[in-house]
Amino acid sequence: MTGSTNEKKTLISAVVIVAGTVILVRMHGFGAQKEKQLPVKEIQIEQITSDTDAFRATAGAADILDMDLLQVVLETTTDQAQMPAEDDAEESEYANLAIAKVNNYVNVRSEPNTDSEVVGKMYDGSVAQIISTAGENDEWFQVVSGNVEGYIKAEYFIYGDAAVAAIDDYVTRYAVVQADRLNVREEPDISSGRIGYIDNGERVKLIEWGDEWSRVAYTAEQTGYVASAYVTIVEEFIYAKSIAEEQAELAALQELQARTQASEEITPERMIVSAPPQTDYANVSELRSAVVDYAMQYLGNRYVHGGQSLATGTDCSGFTCYVYKEFGYNLSRTPQGQYTSAGRGIDLSQIQPGDVICYSSNGSTCTHVGLYIGNGQIIHAANSRKGVIISNYDYDGIILGVRSIVD
Repeated sequence: MTGSTNEKKTLISAVVIVAGTVILVRMHGFGAQKEKQLPVKEIQIEQITSDTDAFRATAGAADILDMDLLQVVLETTTDQAQMPAEDDAEESEYANLAIAKVNNYVNVRSEPNTDSEVVGKMYDGSVAQIISTAGENDEWFQVVSGNVEGYIKAEYFIYGDAAVAAIDDYVTRYAVVQADRLNVREEPDISSGRIGYIDNGERVKLIEWGDEWSRVAYTAEQTGYVASAYVTIVEEFIYAKSIAEEQAELAALQELQARTQASEEITPERMIVSAPPQTDYANVSELRSAVVDYAMQYLGNRYVHGGQSLATGTDCSGFTCYVYKEFGYNLSRTPQGQYTSAGRGIDLSQIQPGDVICYSSNGSTCTHVGLYIGNGQIIHAANSRKGVIISNYDYDGIILGVRSIVD
């Protein structure tokens, strides 16, 4: 009995060593597969099957092996393989950001080749979200930009760290008319000749802001001046345009150009300013609560690079910008812009619900913002994988500062 027991222990040890070897092989295989971004569950199933076959082969060679022990080893290995990998690293919201860098525009195609259908155009400075890569050498990006999804060669983009560093340079500022009708004049003077007019809610690209007069791009060929008191400024990113969107934009441009034919006597300027947004709150605390409540209704919504809608998706600075826009506050469209110009800076110890926390991934530039909701938490558009979520205020990165918007 003693010899038989020793022999059994030796064989069990051999199986454990084999099991250890197989586990090492499995882990090595997992790492290699992960680099190719294959589904984790599929990898686990393949490797568990491999481990099981190896164990059973060893058991077959030693028929005196206790099969109950084999089952324990197999169950332990299976449990370890099925444990989810920890995801402690916070994914940057700019991880999949791409910015078009072209002379004029580049075509967006339905398939990753130059023979496929053109579904839209990305003009210089348009932002997109990279979905995947394609082609033998990953030379094509599958992207989503606005309402356009398709393929563009990677060579036409800046992305990664380069895109993060340049994002503030690709925001477009627009003057949105608040009067019933606002004349666009040749010079910054009320007596200057009129180029045309812009109706309430319409917008034109802002070239230069001034305290009294602002210079705008009225048409593609003509610039002019509008009274600054009757416009508000918004910042937005440029998206790709579908063929239908481009045709609609061209029609709108032709309408503006047609207005230059109308005389000032026929279409006089009307300076009845639109009603301001609802801001009738008993005190600042009530307003702060209203801001937080409004933001919370978008919890779980999508993250979209450069997105312009809380409902359909936006990014971190878009989230805080568009939340506050509903309460009559104009915040910059980029994290760095909010860090340097939104409201006033306060110490972290003074933070209250509704304040904007500014974070940095490099210690100097603001790369992310979140809206403080109280109890040590923020709501923010985290990244394309997580969307709009709630996190602890110190969840990641370096806190550069806090901006109080409402007081």
